[in-house]
Amino acid sequence: MIRDLADLLDPVTPESFFAEYHDKKPLHVPGTPEKLASVMSWSILNDILNMTSVWSGVSLQLVLDREVIPPAQYCRAGIDRNGVRVMRPDPAQVTSLLRRGASLVANDVDTLAPGLAAAADALESALGAKAQANIYCSWQQRQAFDSHFDTHDVYACHVEGEKVWRVYEMRAEVPIAHPRFKTYGQAHHDQAKGKVLMEVTMRPGDLLYLPRGQYHDALASSTGALHVAFGLTSVIGIDFLDIVRELAIDDPRFRANVPLPRADDEQLKTYVRDLATRLGELAASAEARTQLRHLQRDYHYARGGFRLPDDAAVEEFRVRARGLKVVKDGANWHLRNQSRSVPLPPGSHELIAWVIARERFSGDEIAAAFPKTAPKDRGRLLRDLAAMKVIEPN
Repeated sequence: MIRDLADLLDPVTPESFFAEYHDKKPLHVPGTPEKLASVMSWSILNDILNMTSVWSGVSLQLVLDREVIPPAQYCRAGIDRNGVRVMRPDPAQVTSLLRRGASLVANDVDTLAPGLAAAADALESALGAKAQANIYCSWQQRQAFDSHFDTHDVYACHVEGEKVWRVYEMRAEVPIAHPRFKTYGQAHHDQAKGKVLMEVTMRPGDLLYLPRGQYHDALASSTGALHVAFGLTSVIGIDFLDIVRELAIDDPRFRANVPLPRADDEQLKTYVRDLATRLGELAASAEARTQLRHLQRDYHYARGGFRLPDDAAVEEFRVRARGLKVVKDGANWHLRNQSRSVPLPPGSHELIAWVIARERFSGDEIAAAFPKTAPKDRGRLLRDLAAMKVIEPN
């Protein structure tokens, strides 16, 4: 399984990646077939596609010569698990179109296989961003999509066959998933993409990183090419405005009516100036920064979490280390004893202080004490404390 970003980037180190490439320029990392074998293969793909209740004409798309094929041409009416009518892909019709050169796009697959989930979790953990994965199968040297840019970073993991990617020199300036960036015509893209910056033949085990906005296109160069594209969406300034807006709701100045239409311009200027000043104070507040850190910490998708029968047993822990204190040093929190001080992850100090103040506790007790902390984050902190021999299973 892919355990972390280092596994995906190997032999490029994460330190080199963040210093030279992340949000700066594309990176092609040649690999070996076994590197990404756990993420995707023809066998894994077939297992996923045979989960017939997962797919519809929306989640499974076919594209031929740059045109999306209408679902009616490869789907038939069916009933989903909730008893709702849905257009369900028909395997015979899908494969008939694939033989004609259509490309298959399976959307939102990062929860459907352990290797996909592990890679998505590794990316999210390293980048503080949400990872969503799509599978692309291309055939017979056909190009499914025209030159374009994406509104998220792309980590393309190539697993079968070969595919030629052209990456262009131009990059749209920090585009986001907003209609303003979705309405450009192809003529605009063709004019804006610039010259070819790099042409890469992707082979099994290769990874291609594209920062959001980077123009690119791709063409399958073998009888069947298969890759998984992980799209990473980060917290942006617009999200911070949402935080400040919620803080403003608690201030009566933002809940008051604006001056009446008959008010003179000077009154309106004064009103707007006062709000702008207060808005700046809220945006610069410690509470706004704390909420922004919490948003980044929790900015991920939930993937699975069932580990039966072990998880059905009551978890109990004993606090093994004594004489520990959680102390603040400047802007950061540390776990300290008489001889050593260890920095704590942002937002974890209250939970860790709660743990070291006890002799024993259960998983249910800590979940009840910190309901806003995601189970995944609680588990990681408990594993870290166990590795440090602060706690141990009781």
